[in-house]
Amino acid sequence: MIYDSDKILEDFDGTLPIFSISNFVMFPRTSYNFNIFEPQYKDMIEDVLKSNKLFSINNKIKIKDSKICNTGTLCQIVESKKIENGNYEIIASGLKKIKIIDFLKNQNTDYNSATVKIIDENDMIIDEELKRKKLINKFLTLVSSDQEKLNPSVIDASMISTETLTNLASLILPLESDDKQKLLELNDIQLRLEVLCQFLDSELKVESDLDNFNQIIPTNIKWN
Repeated sequence: MIYDSDKILEDFDGTLPIFSISNFVMFPRTSYNFNIFEPQYKDMIEDVLKSNKLFSINNKIKIKDSKICNTGTLCQIVESKKIENGNYEIIASGLKKIKIIDFLKNQNTDYNSATVKIIDENDMIIDEELKRKKLINKFLTLVSSDQEKLNPSVIDASMISTETLTNLASLILPLESDDKQKLLELNDIQLRLEVLCQFLDSELKVESDLDNFNQIIPTNIKWN
């Protein structure tokens, strides 16, 4: 199935429900499974499914007064299922990076909505093939120590753009959510890729549980 984000967003009016998740950062051109169980977000999913299936995922930083990060990812629900207990299981695909301009006031919902601005990223990469190979090799080296949990062969890198590879690695790698947020806020794909490679070059001992990789959708989605 081909997802044409420009076509999907042809009638987008600049307003989105905001799904804020503590210490989680979503990236464009990636997909993720979610189990929606909080009442306000179950209401949000019901409303979204009745309309254009679009919403934004924004990282929520846990501090004294939880702060919703202004920069997030505009997503579309591509699959959904309401299960017996009333929760929703959804697959959300990231389409574009957005920035919250202003939260809507006097809402009749228990979840936030906001006016947002779509942010176009610079996808020009100098020496792209070289940097792409470096990212793939270092990423597979990193995950190969956990072969029982993750089979690197599930990633057909030849079918994935460098931008998607970069964002997928940003989503999966065991970085702090604050660092992932900083990666998302970079408007230059090349710079995001280079920062990731610096992380992969580091001597950090990765002991993070990679079970969440199973939540990433198999990368047979073709992006325009």
